[in-house]
Amino acid sequence: MTFVFQNSKEMPVQKNFIDDLNNFLDFIEKILPIENKAIELNSQIKKEEERFEKESSVMTKFSNELNDSLENLSKNYQLEPVKKCKVKINETCVACIEKQKEQMKIALDDLTRRSKDEVGQMAEQIRTELEPFLWSMVYNVNKTQLITASAEKLNGSITMGINGLTYNYDITYNEVPLQVKKFIDEISIPIWSKGGLIHKEDRIKKLDISDYIIKRIYNNDDFQLDLENKKGTKKVNIKVHEEIKNASIMYIDESATDITSNEDLLPQVDFYKLRELIKNIKEYIDNEANIVSKTLTSVEIDEKDAIVSNEIFDSIKIITSQYGEIVSEILENGFTKEEIIIKEIIKDGTRNEIFISIDEVSNRLSALGGEGLELIDLLNLQ
Repeated sequence: MTFVFQNSKEMPVQKNFIDDLNNFLDFIEKILPIENKAIELNSQIKKEEERFEKESSVMTKFSNELNDSLENLSKNYQLEPVKKCKVKINETCVACIEKQKEQMKIALDDLTRRSKDEVGQMAEQIRTELEPFLWSMVYNVNKTQLITASAEKLNGSITMGINGLTYNYDITYNEVPLQVKKFIDEISIPIWSKGGLIHKEDRIKKLDISDYIIKRIYNNDDFQLDLENKKGTKKVNIKVHEEIKNASIMYIDESATDITSNEDLLPQVDFYKLRELIKNIKEYIDNEANIVSKTLTSVEIDEKDAIVSNEIFDSIKIITSQYGEIVSEILENGFTKEEIIIKEIIKDGTRNEIFISIDEVSNRLSALGGEGLELIDLLNLQ
């Protein structure tokens, strides 16, 4: 299946953008009212805290001024009964003030607890809505995958980022242990071995690592792969920076051998098979069918928790700008300015037009108020 513009030029993003745009609108319509309610509650908490501090300060000031007034007044009446009354009045005032402050604090704590519980529920609602959307409907993200294996499971994290927006998923895969032979029938590395009947001499032999177990995968601009045999006594660490010819292979037995830095071992490395192994591993970790579970654990904008700090709308604006670039391309390669139209070409050559009217997008966003109007601008629909 191929997606093209209305003029049949192939789209740079090979996805059904109209479906994603509709899902994006659904997502925005759900998420913004929740975040705005959370902002309102947080603002209310802050106002009540400020009111408590202000009123507490005023009450303390009143108590102090009353004490000073009684002190000055009692100087005119140097009698023991007056002194006792002064002390009693002051004690009663202090006790009353503290009681009032205590009751005010109880009320504030109750309001804060209930409001924060509600905000927490809203944060979970936001996370739940974000989880599927961020996973599949943000394009051209910078992705870092770190997968580790234990005896029980193969799991790790995937961090994605675009223009200051960063989000992380915890991932669990469906196979453990994961062996090299799942990705390539046979692969060996050259190592030094002692050989000879009388005089033991170093010689090169091929070590089959097809049965080695994958312990760690790191995939970003660089690719790293850590392997070990079933006993855990022999290890192989592979690092690839950009091109396969820059690969580094370290073999660790009783000592460590840098295979790719050794002029005798390097020519014996099968870089073709190594490339195939890495390609197949990358395809495996990217294939959603191999993922048992994925959980969105964090969303950050400029290294701040976007959910806690109520900055999801700022995150949405980053994504909307990306969508806006695609909308502009579609309109530039289309024959109408009233609709966003793409074509889907299926295997038998059939072409289906998929579209959404600009009025529909604008009306849905306009209904959200000022924030929606801002998103219309970012989608380049004005």
